[in-house]
Amino acid sequence: MAGTGYVGLSIATLLSQHHHVTAVDILPEKVALINARKSPIQDDYIEKYLAEKELDLTATLDAKAAYADADFVVIAAPTNYDSQTQHFDTSAVEAVISLVMEVNPNAVMVIKSTIPVGYTVSVREKVRQPEHPVQPGISAGVQGPV
Repeated sequence: MAGTGYVGLSIATLLSQHHHVTAVDILPEKVALINARKSPIQDDYIEKYLAEKELDLTATLDAKAAYADADFVVIAAPTNYDSQTQHFDTSAVEAVISLVMEVNPNAVMVIKSTIPVGYTVSVREKVRQPEHPVQPGISAGVQGPV
C-alpha cells in the first residue's frame, strides 16, 4: 500500500484481515503509530480494527523493500488539485510508479488516488516506452478507461 491517508489506511486495514499488507508512508510518526496499532487519522472503524482485530499489517518507510516483493501495489498517494492551474498534482503517484517499475516491474499497480480522466492511459504510454518495458498483463492502473 503506497500511502496511509484515509483511502490507503482503510484499504490496508480491510485487506490485512486476510492478506499480508505492507503500508508505506514518508512520515515516521505515522509509521510508528500504525505499527503500534494506533490510527494516525480519526476514523472509528480504523481505530477499532487496529486495536481489536488480528491484522497482518506492517508499516514502513522503506518503499523500495516493500515494493520489491509485492504482487500488487495499491497506490493511494496524494493528488492535490491546484485551482490556479486547474490540474491535479500527480507527482506522488508517478514517483510510486517509477519506483515500482525500478524494483519490481512484474507487480500489478492499482491506482486508488484521485486522478484526472485519461491519466491511466497516458501513464501506460509512458511506461511502455523502451526504457520502461512492461510485462504482458501488467496494468499501470485500473481506474478510468482501459
